Amino acid sequence: MTELLDLLRCPACGGTLARRDGSLVCEARHAYDLARAGYVNLLPPGKMKNARAGDEAVMVRARTAFLSLGRYDPIDEALADALCRLLPDGEAVVVDMGAGEGWHTCRTAELLFEKRAAPVLALGFDASKYAAERGCALARARGHFSRCALGSPREGDVTVACLPGNIFHLPVADACASAALSLFAPVPWAEAARVLAPGGILAVVSAGRDHLIELRRELYDEVRTTEYLPAPPEDSPLKLLERVPLAFSFAAESREELENLFVMTPFYHKTGEDGRRRLAQRDGMRLTASVNLSLFVLRGVTCSSAS
Repeated sequence: MTELLDLLRCPACGGTLARRDGSLVCEARHAYDLARAGYVNLLPPGKMKNARAGDEAVMVRARTAFLSLGRYDPIDEALADALCRLLPDGEAVVVDMGAGEGWHTCRTAELLFEKRAAPVLALGFDASKYAAERGCALARARGHFSRCALGSPREGDVTVACLPGNIFHLPVADACASAALSLFAPVPWAEAARVLAPGGILAVVSAGRDHLIELRRELYDEVRTTEYLPAPPEDSPLKLLERVPLAFSFAAESREELENLFVMTPFYHKTGEDGRRRLAQRDGMRLTASVNLSLFVLRGVTCSSAS
């Protein structure tokens, strides 16, 4: 089976990484220490803003609390079903670009194994170190955690590692992944093409026109409905295979759950006091989830390294 250390690359120079005591070190002697939570921070070095990159801790906690209730599970099911149809038999290596706290990373990996009965290795990258810590804790709780910096061999058929990393400069090898994921996140088209093996699948989940429409009506006096249908640049080797619309309803059954949903969305930074006040008066709400699953294939070419 593929090991985590075989896939990781130095974010500074793109070199291979090797274990040295409690660190990963490349041939150019760039070193990355193992955090207590078990991850290695592979954000590009020398960036002062790295300390504040990605979602803040309150948003990560809210997302963890909300997603653990299973309200968005149909999205993971649809994603795993599509990948199961499109991926070849055998081990799957999945790179999640913008993994957040790792919930979708873990669930998709689990569902792929259940449906295909073949090992799954999933790497989730996010700019937030808080998200990586939550992702490590989630993977550990679900029995999939690997202390990747120690170079320990994989245990079990599902392995998940969540790491701080720049999704537009992923610290992973060229053409190493059978699938790349982007859920409710910016799509790094060039990096997706680079890390996918020829014939690999990029799966993008984006909000549909009526996604959380009831929540938006509560927050804003005027609601504008838009729909984002992702498309790669004209010169990209990624080609659209299909779009799968998915819509379902769910209930936020308490004020706390509704607040967590609000905090984990972009609405959290875009809502005024009036909207927040109206939401705080609600003890729950029936909501619509509306998303598009866009599936792209990497045509039979090998992309050069972005390092």
